[in-house]
Amino acid sequence: MAGMVMDEYSVWRGNNTDIMHTKYDYAFKLPFEENWDPVQVHSWFHDNWHHSLTISVIYVIVIHLLQKVMKDQKPFSLRNWMVLWNAGLALFSIAACIRFSEEFIFAVTTFRLRTTVCYSIDPTGVAAYWSSLFALSKVAELGDTIFVVLRKRPLIFLHWYHHAVVMIYSWHAGCELTAAGRWFIWMNYTVHSIMYTYYAITATGRRLPKAVSMVVTTLQTVQMFVGVCISIYVYSLKRAGVPCQQSYENLYLGFAIYVSFAILFMKFFFDAYIRRHKSRHVKSE
Repeated sequence: MAGMVMDEYSVWRGNNTDIMHTKYDYAFKLPFEENWDPVQVHSWFHDNWHHSLTISVIYVIVIHLLQKVMKDQKPFSLRNWMVLWNAGLALFSIAACIRFSEEFIFAVTTFRLRTTVCYSIDPTGVAAYWSSLFALSKVAELGDTIFVVLRKRPLIFLHWYHHAVVMIYSWHAGCELTAAGRWFIWMNYTVHSIMYTYYAITATGRRLPKAVSMVVTTLQTVQMFVGVCISIYVYSLKRAGVPCQQSYENLYLGFAIYVSFAILFMKFFFDAYIRRHKSRHVKSE
């Protein structure tokens, strides 16, 4: 472990400032995992993370305008495009999960929990490469909403709110190489590997047991509660004077987002699986 940061955080600038991080050497590295410029990438996120706010505002405006345009139009099928889109995101998530998990498993089996949430991943390593792609992938995932609108499916608040704020938080966390991001990224890659695979299969027209969709929603909800717990834990550590690679600004933002997600996903689960089941049971009687 190397680096030093006190109450807030340090921005990694090559040899100028080392953040608190753990070292891990991957068993092997793919060519593109070696031939990237971490200084340039991290500096770019530091200088441009605020553009995620602009992108999110444009995203929300566009999808709601598109909804109005589609109001008197016939819905598009887009089945083949949906299969390709979801399959592509599933393959990316699976590959990213496999590569990121190597460092994550090493960290959680080698260090104390405190270290895994206060010491970031190696900013020059393979995991950092995939964490950068994670932040950028949140822009691509905004495309999910386009399919919803063009197919004239119900666009719930949770859907577009989730996409918008996750991108903002991911870019902000990427700006300061948030240590707790190790957990957040691994959970998201893992859940999305399953979720987008499920979407790709159902996009082909194949019906899967209802239990599968319930598992996906449950995993998403659990992810949010873990995020809340980690945020509370990091806050308690920082208040106790323990140096953690996460600013209070990012910590408060993450906590607020995870709490809102936990509430919204619980409501969605209740409406989709419990209330609907009760209403059907009443009708059958």
